[in-house]
Amino acid sequence: MQRIDYTDQVFEGYFPEIGTKESQFDGCTFKNCDLTAVSFFGCDFLNCSFLNCNLSMVKFANNGFDQVHFAHCKMMGVDFSPAKDFLFHIDFTDCILDYAGFMKKKNRKALFTSCSLKGTEFSGADLTESRFERCDLINAVFIETVLAGVDFSSSFNFNIDPEQNILKKAKFSPDGLIGLLHKYGIIVEQ
Repeated sequence: MQRIDYTDQVFEGYFPEIGTKESQFDGCTFKNCDLTAVSFFGCDFLNCSFLNCNLSMVKFANNGFDQVHFAHCKMMGVDFSPAKDFLFHIDFTDCILDYAGFMKKKNRKALFTSCSLKGTEFSGADLTESRFERCDLINAVFIETVLAGVDFSSSFNFNIDPEQNILKKAKFSPDGLIGLLHKYGIIVEQ
């Protein structure tokens, strides 16, 4: 199959079947698309936006994501780990990313705004200087994760072990400190 390139196109409510295999999307916008359980292989997304899309259980393999923004999307169970490492950068606003995977991904300066990240796996990821604004991180997994300079000050329900992660200059609210002390069984009364 020949590679197809899409530039500055808007896909609303549908998605070209041919685009699920070795295509490049540059400056494209996806609106109200239902991509549930679609398998993408070798697709590159450059400067793209996904708005109000359902990407739950989407399968990515050898995909590129450079300056991609997801807003108001449902992305339960999506694993970004098999994506290409080169120029990987994704931001999220008002998304449901429950049980998603970012294992060993380098997504520095990423922005997660008002997202549900329940049970999301960040083990081995590099999230240096990222921001988690008003995010629910209940049962999110952080093991050997680089969290240097990450801002968690408005997020909640996280449980991060300072001995298993790099937290230099990470920001937390006073209420958030409980999530750092959980493993020690310390009771913090207010």
